[in-house]
Amino acid sequence: MPRSLSFRCRSFTALLAVLLAGASLAAAADDPSPLQPIPPIPRLLPPEGIEIPPEVRQRLEGRLAATRERLEQIEDRVYKADIEVFTKAVELALHHIEFYNEKDFAKADWALDVANDRLESLASRKAPWERTSGLVVQGYRSEIDSSAQPYGLVIPEDHDYGKATPLYVWLHGRGDKHTDLHFLHERAHKVGQIVPPEAIVLHPFGRHCVGWKHAGEVDVLEAIASVKRRYKIDADRVVLIGFSMGGAGAWHLGAHYAENWVAVSPGAGFAETARYQKLSPDKFPPPFEQKLWGLYDVPGYVRNLFNTNVIAYSGENDKQIQAARVMEEAYAAEGRTLMHLIGPGVEHKYEPRALEDLLRRVEDFVKEGRKSSPRKVTWQSQTLAYARMHWVRVLSLEEHWQDARVDAEIVGPKELNVITKNVTKLRLSPPFDMLGATVHLDGARVVVSRRLAIQMPRPL
Repeated sequence: MPRSLSFRCRSFTALLAVLLAGASLAAAADDPSPLQPIPPIPRLLPPEGIEIPPEVRQRLEGRLAATRERLEQIEDRVYKADIEVFTKAVELALHHIEFYNEKDFAKADWALDVANDRLESLASRKAPWERTSGLVVQGYRSEIDSSAQPYGLVIPEDHDYGKATPLYVWLHGRGDKHTDLHFLHERAHKVGQIVPPEAIVLHPFGRHCVGWKHAGEVDVLEAIASVKRRYKIDADRVVLIGFSMGGAGAWHLGAHYAENWVAVSPGAGFAETARYQKLSPDKFPPPFEQKLWGLYDVPGYVRNLFNTNVIAYSGENDKQIQAARVMEEAYAAEGRTLMHLIGPGVEHKYEPRALEDLLRRVEDFVKEGRKSSPRKVTWQSQTLAYARMHWVRVLSLEEHWQDARVDAEIVGPKELNVITKNVTKLRLSPPFDMLGATVHLDGARVVVSRRLAIQMPRPL
């Protein structure tokens, strides 16, 4: 997955923050009263834990300082991140009081033990955790803030490291106390529900409970990129799957980056803002905030999902079946039908037989593989923050925060049909040389006479 994806998302989020800050200052300028300092944001998540006994704090801080001193001697950025995720987890737990019972203090000692074991291995020029089957915890250096971010892997027994392997990306649900330390401990000790044969399973962290959006979105992309650098991954057999908050993440990342997945399976979760929050129009936020719903709300990106295979799952009695119902409507509005498996008699969980059926269907898609250069490409967005789908890239919109679409199809040797909505410029890079190609663009016939002409303004 290209690194530029993370840069694009990050820069857009930063720009959005600047624009909103500017709007706030402009509003304040109209108010004759002096500016008031922003009150502290109350701590909600993660909740503050139990009091740390002085002797425990002294022991852990002493061990942490000694381990960090050793860590500073490591120059290799990759292996340093593999160790720093453990020291950072202990540091954050101490600083923010993220111990929720007395047994959690042992998790901090465990994390420091792992960090020191890895330091000992590196002293002998070894990194055995890179070739270990079963449960593995690794890290990467984030492009967002240069922090070390963790992820967990499940590596099949007798894994063939020279063979291209399918990758299942599992997005976890919300856990109010699921901070760095607790995530690391779980990923080193629990396999999880999804363990497909002959595939690597990736468990990204996603910056705690941000719903796999903002920095959490980029974390998924960067974790996948890290795994692809370390292991031989079949790029045409990458599956995205998640449940609860992870289901919301699967809807979001599935729709916004549909070209990357051979299959997407959202379980429960949520897919948009207003209906999930049960907001009536009289309770809607200001218009500018409603426009920003177009950044993430999945129904406005539903046509992107036509580029991949989607299987939604819901428990029959789960209130969060709402998300799949909303997406069923979005599919139906486009003349499509969403594949939706329902676990009979259960609420917010997988029903075992339904899960078996789901994984069998996903495995069938994995065997078939993703088409990296499909003949048909469908793109939909309201913003250039998500401007690419396979060989179509949108360069300019007529009006931002309004529905924009591209339907492109290869209809013959060096011949394309392209229909657009709210798009003023795009770049086409199909799997053939565009020089001399014929493009039927919104009813107009364009013959590409030079390579630079693949950036085509829409006919007036």
